[in-house]
Amino acid sequence: MTDTSSRGRGIVKFVFWALVATTVIVFTVRSYTSGQMAEWFYHRASLNGYAVNADTLKGASKDKPAILLISTGDTVSGLQAVRVQKGQRLPRNSNGVIADDVVTKGKRAVLTDATLRVMVPWEMKESKGFKFKDSFKHKGIVTWPWVGVWNMIVVALLGLSLGLMAEGFTDMLGLKLEKIRHHVKS
Repeated sequence: MTDTSSRGRGIVKFVFWALVATTVIVFTVRSYTSGQMAEWFYHRASLNGYAVNADTLKGASKDKPAILLISTGDTVSGLQAVRVQKGQRLPRNSNGVIADDVVTKGKRAVLTDATLRVMVPWEMKESKGFKFKDSFKHKGIVTWPWVGVWNMIVVALLGLSLGLMAEGFTDMLGLKLEKIRHHVKS
């Protein structure tokens, strides 16, 4: 095989795998920016309560509580809360659930008429000797079970395509890299 035919195949290999890698990257970025990844992570409610966007509660305090309007629908926007039952699909833009028992206790959130008043959006807790910030974000949710498989497939495709693209690039340049022998007997 001549050097020019080897470089020609290297160019074809590089271009093909560069296109595959670009397609995987564009698909992943589109999935992220469209909110599909977030919907898969914040998939279903694991308990009865109110679905909220916990990011909107950051400035709430006992002196200045966040007042969430209880609404119905499939989207949470701004200071809204949507009633959800265990196993029910979470509304779009929600990233946590304020459980009914939290509302019943009335220390962190209180239900009044058609509003949910959140006084303590997060608190420091201790468990098994470790202190942690307990907030409503990521609470009361169940992720889509196949999202882990999807992530592994995307990462494998990206790694494979980038690796083969790099191999095509070295072939295109005519570089002959020797493989490292890890186990050499003397």
